[in-house]
Amino acid sequence: MTFCHTDHLPTSWESFCASRLDYLSALAVPIAQGITRQDTTHPAFRGCIDWHSCIHGLYALGTISRLTEEPRWSDLAESLLIPEKLNQELSCIRNGELDRELPYGYAWFLKLAQDRERFFQKDDLRAIAAELAGRLEAWIFSLTKSEILTYAQHRAYGNVSWAVLNVWEWAQWNNEMELAEALSAFTREQLLPLDQALSPSFDHLTDEFFPAALQRMRAILTILPRNETATWISAYLAQDLQLEPVHRPAFPHSAGLNFSRCWGLWDLFRYTRNPRYRDQYVRHFVTQINHPEYWRDDYKHYGHWVAQFGVYALALSLDNT
Repeated sequence: MTFCHTDHLPTSWESFCASRLDYLSALAVPIAQGITRQDTTHPAFRGCIDWHSCIHGLYALGTISRLTEEPRWSDLAESLLIPEKLNQELSCIRNGELDRELPYGYAWFLKLAQDRERFFQKDDLRAIAAELAGRLEAWIFSLTKSEILTYAQHRAYGNVSWAVLNVWEWAQWNNEMELAEALSAFTREQLLPLDQALSPSFDHLTDEFFPAALQRMRAILTILPRNETATWISAYLAQDLQLEPVHRPAFPHSAGLNFSRCWGLWDLFRYTRNPRYRDQYVRHFVTQINHPEYWRDDYKHYGHWVAQFGVYALALSLDNT
């Protein structure tokens, strides 16, 4: 697939839709290259420079395979998920060797495990996921009010909204209604009141890879029922939300921001059906995909992780049009 370097990309929704599977195939290439490396000493998840990038790399390969119906990507992921190695990973977690992956990497693992069960009917990651879900639950409910604010504003690994969303989805998947209700209450009582501290303009910051205001919105709109969120989102977005894609990332982490903004912009479109959010989603995605130097090339800074964020962005619109 040819990528055009231009800052003017008037892409219609229809033409974007026609290209999504091609985009997935292009994104698969650097992900597969990273997954097969031995960058760390982790028993199973040893590619992509670090543990969490390997986890969302495996998620991405499975997602690409099911959406394109091309089995080679899931076969590649499958080759790493050896029972003995997974047991060793669980031992490492219980020994505290992966505590630094809390909350970010743990939350990604829950997404990987849930998708693997939902779409591939394989529960070999369940033991690890259950361990990580328990640790995430304990962390979330241990936070003080000031810590919740700090982590809600965190635009990288410590983001609490990302953790809450993924633990809630895992609880829903497993019919753990007590945990799901507790996380709903946390969202209602702790995240919802943070409008002033996390106004839409907060996401104009571009030095990290997570848009914290959009992440909070995603958690609120996903977890709480519409009868609690309709009036809130209308007031919160009274001045609308207008984000311009990052064309020249100032920092390595900034290169993931266009794709991660897509996650929130798509969820806003799904909720409001306002095409302006869908158009922003398309502009952010197409801007990033047309700069492969920020997702395909330079393995150390970009190639080991950014494409995986793009796969998640595409999956949201392909699964939930």
